[in-house]
Amino acid sequence: MYAVLLAASVDAVAALAADKKAPSKPAAEKKAPAKPPERENQCIVCHGDTDLWDDDRRRLYVTVKDLAGDIHWQKGLRCQDCHGGNARAADIKEVPHAEEDGFRSLRSQPKDYAKPPEPAKAVELCGNCHANIDFMRHYNPSPRVDQLREYWTSGHGQRLKETGDPNVATCVSCHGKPHGSGLDTAKHAVRPVADLASPVYRTHVAETCAKCHADAKLMANPAYTFRGSPIGHQQYAQWQNSVHAEALLKKGDLSAPTCNNCHGNHGALPPQVGSVANACGACHGKAATLFADTVMKHRFEKLELPGCAECHEKHAIVKPTDEMLGMGGGAFCVKCHPKEEPQKGQFGATIAGAETARSLRADLDNLDQAIGDAKAAIAEAERLGMPLPGPPSDLNLDLALYLRKAFDSQTNARVLIHGFKLPPVEASLKEGREIAAEVQQVAEGALREYDSRRIWLAASLAPILLVILVLVLYIRTLPPSR
Repeated sequence: MYAVLLAASVDAVAALAADKKAPSKPAAEKKAPAKPPERENQCIVCHGDTDLWDDDRRRLYVTVKDLAGDIHWQKGLRCQDCHGGNARAADIKEVPHAEEDGFRSLRSQPKDYAKPPEPAKAVELCGNCHANIDFMRHYNPSPRVDQLREYWTSGHGQRLKETGDPNVATCVSCHGKPHGSGLDTAKHAVRPVADLASPVYRTHVAETCAKCHADAKLMANPAYTFRGSPIGHQQYAQWQNSVHAEALLKKGDLSAPTCNNCHGNHGALPPQVGSVANACGACHGKAATLFADTVMKHRFEKLELPGCAECHEKHAIVKPTDEMLGMGGGAFCVKCHPKEEPQKGQFGATIAGAETARSLRADLDNLDQAIGDAKAAIAEAERLGMPLPGPPSDLNLDLALYLRKAFDSQTNARVLIHGFKLPPVEASLKEGREIAAEVQQVAEGALREYDSRRIWLAASLAPILLVILVLVLYIRTLPPSR
């Protein structure tokens, strides 16, 4: 499944000519031939001849059309740039893919054409160019050339190196095949990462990983474990329901994390216990910095608990709410901290921690209530058409905009919770409550002014109505006109 089809086709021709190969000059005396024009490229002339390939050998039938969408072909690279060999050999007797010409076989035994190409050979084939800084500079002045080295450190690469597992992901598993063939007529191509149709474009990464990792049958292999536990196959389904997937796929936020943000790209591995917070911290920097200075972090590491994921989950990460804090039924603190004496907490968690969680939750709820009341007062004043001045500190400031500072204090307090220190959280919540109270006071002042105006209007109507009554009575006493 990871074969590069053109190599197989070149190998097949070599098999036909193996016994008739003409002696060639030593490799040291040879120079790399210039790239022949398409009409002289014997790889295409031979493998693009539909009459030469039938039945199972139809997989060796490859045309320019099959290669047209591939980024390598578009950049001017040709068959021999990847597979080696002599693309100018006009006669099969010249062996266009002799080892002396640098032909790169995808098998340890080059003449064993009955076996499928080996995944490790496919990785090496890509690495011949992508790990060569001098070659890659022709296409990018500051290229990355560490992909091959990273791959061999990944979970995929390590297993491939140790066991030769043919189901392990290689370059073509994620980036796609460079071309199709007479048997595989689908549109294959290696595309730039920034190409919207690339399987490794931001919005496609999780789907690409899921081709293997969501395959229940494949992932049921008992050898696929991490730290002694099965890797499983539910990660993609869980991620699809996460706040990260919603941001990336529904809201179009390309900065939202997908598989490779946490696990890495070519060096993909599950984050270790001590690095989970660092992985999350790549985006959630403030929370990670606060957590790094806590006793909780070191306690988690000692107990081999996965930091952030212990409360926020791994793949099924939902939008955090205040319900997560406290000692209620939906809170995470209750998982470890005892609700009351003489209960004992898990992992040594204390009753003092439970009381802190309750206090923080109550303070958050109070601020949330204060903000809600202030918003309602503003809305009522606006409904009644009452002008709203700014706060005493700046009468020209929009009152609803000023209330946003209370929201900011609330958000800041929620982040500060990750430092597990009460004073900074309480200070932020106090600031928010003071702002909300100030806004509430101004809005209620406008409502009182409205009530006052109604009272004065009612009071002023009484004498006006009395005057009207007197005038009516006076008019009625006047004699009728003639």
